[in-house]
Amino acid sequence: MNCQNSKCSKNIPYNSILNGNQITCDSCSSTFYCSSKCRDFDWEAYHYLVCNGQFELVPKLSLSQLNDEMNLIGSGSFGQVYLKQQNGYKFAIKKINKYIGNRELKIHKLLKHKNIIQLLQFLEKDDDLYLILEYAKHGHLTTDLQIDPKQVVIQLCNALKYLHSQGIIHRDIKPSNVLLDHKNNVKLCDFGLATHIDIISNFSGTYEFMAPEILRNFPQSYSVDIWSLGCLLYWMLEKKPIISGTEQRQEMVEQILLFTEPRFTIVDQFAKDLIQKMLNPNPKERLTLNQILLHPFITRVDLNQMKVEESSNSYSDETQASCNPQQIVPQQQSDNKNRTVFQRIASLFTCIARDK
Repeated sequence: MNCQNSKCSKNIPYNSILNGNQITCDSCSSTFYCSSKCRDFDWEAYHYLVCNGQFELVPKLSLSQLNDEMNLIGSGSFGQVYLKQQNGYKFAIKKINKYIGNRELKIHKLLKHKNIIQLLQFLEKDDDLYLILEYAKHGHLTTDLQIDPKQVVIQLCNALKYLHSQGIIHRDIKPSNVLLDHKNNVKLCDFGLATHIDIISNFSGTYEFMAPEILRNFPQSYSVDIWSLGCLLYWMLEKKPIISGTEQRQEMVEQILLFTEPRFTIVDQFAKDLIQKMLNPNPKERLTLNQILLHPFITRVDLNQMKVEESSNSYSDETQASCNPQQIVPQQQSDNKNRTVFQRIASLFTCIARDK
């Protein structure tokens, strides 16, 4: 049997299936791959369209449909975000000036990751650029959401590891740019300030989450995202930003430049230690993403409690067409502990038949 990723087609040993060590689609568990990399690539490129017949291709919008029944759901200094419903689908549509948004579009077009909001399409009209985006049902992070901060950190680390592997710095990690889908999975959004590592501007970000080296006009690296992530974790646990008490620009700048260590009201020593190490004023001494994931604050709980539920598809159910509930196959655990030998053999024969 060969890997179902058409770009690979590497042979997969049958005994790996019988032993329950196979790598399958998380949703249907009937498509087999030689590696998790091939599985993720195939999902993004093709398999989500045909997975057990559940999913359909997301329909394209036309320019004539842009101004019809679009509800404003957010706005900022660079544009507005609208909710658009079309034939049972929901889209988030970001409208920005095309001269401002061109860099954002170029970067977002490159990105495909389960914890990054998916760009589905883009349209131009006059001087405006419309980014047709996956819709995240539960909106952005707020302090009153009942969601485990560890889950947010883990999924944001995964999103940032992907971004950094592509040579991209986000530079604007903050609550309004962290969306949650229908299963409360993180979807990082807004790449208006994102840039490639070798193309850095002098200023970027939001003061409450901005690394001090940005204000000092020092070289920016991936560690600016670590600082912002530390500020976000502080905000989730303390219910307030790391910089508080004023909205005056000069005072906020001084607080950042004079920053030495956070002030805590929480008593969790592991949480405080992690935040302190992420908010080191020296960017070279901050924790890496891998070190964050291995920190006791993240790893101390039981693995079953810590396991983050992942979406069974790349795009949220709010963006995809509705499925018949009877057709939905429950997500399989990666170790397939509950699968019997007979089920594995049945799957094996199914795959052999497909290969023929």
